[in-house]
Amino acid sequence: MGAGEVERAGERLYAVFARHPMPDDMAACEHCVDPADVDRFRRTPLRALTPDQLGSYLSNPGTWGDGSELPHLVPRLLTAYAAGEMVDQSWPDTLARRIAGQWADWTPVERSAVADFLRAWWRSTLASWPSEHPAEDILDAAAALELDLGPYLAAFAELPGGTVTRHLTEIVGWSAPDDRARRALDRWLASDTPAELLWAAAVADAGTPLGDELAEAADLADLLRKTR
Repeated sequence: MGAGEVERAGERLYAVFARHPMPDDMAACEHCVDPADVDRFRRTPLRALTPDQLGSYLSNPGTWGDGSELPHLVPRLLTAYAAGEMVDQSWPDTLARRIAGQWADWTPVERSAVADFLRAWWRSTLASWPSEHPAEDILDAAAALELDLGPYLAAFAELPGGTVTRHLTEIVGWSAPDDRARRALDRWLASDTPAELLWAAAVADAGTPLGDELAEAADLADLLRKTR
């Protein structure tokens, strides 16, 4: 799954959330946000919103908008993160936590579109190195929405290529943000898969700095497997 799948999942987001218009009036604290910036933001076509505009909006929770604008903005926000446009802005889980506050009120189709996009973004990330965002950032976002992390972790064994194990070296030591995510990580670490993948990659790259890095991660995976 590559960039094409992410683009298709992004277009589905735009289609599914198209029924949500930008509010006619966007409340904001004038002491925190320039009213001219808020008005410019509200009048800018969705796909034309810049990373700086989106970052300013996300960095002012409770003082910019009342939440009714979020469904309209979700397609642009998520696709901007996946395209690497938001690397200088807040983390993806910042947006996911905002979405989580409304998640139960969204339709099954809307929730499915977001979940499908995150999975497509995850698999595309594992297929590239370096990636626009660390893989653990996407796992943090999925955890914030309480999505099933099993398929995310299973993708390490399903996808081919050396880039997968590069990301695996980071995910083995991932600091799961909550108990639910930690249990999913523990179940996966208790299996043989992480260590086997890392040792196989370490042997293939033996004698190189990458091989040393992979072997170190494999040792960690072995240790964690014994303690789970």
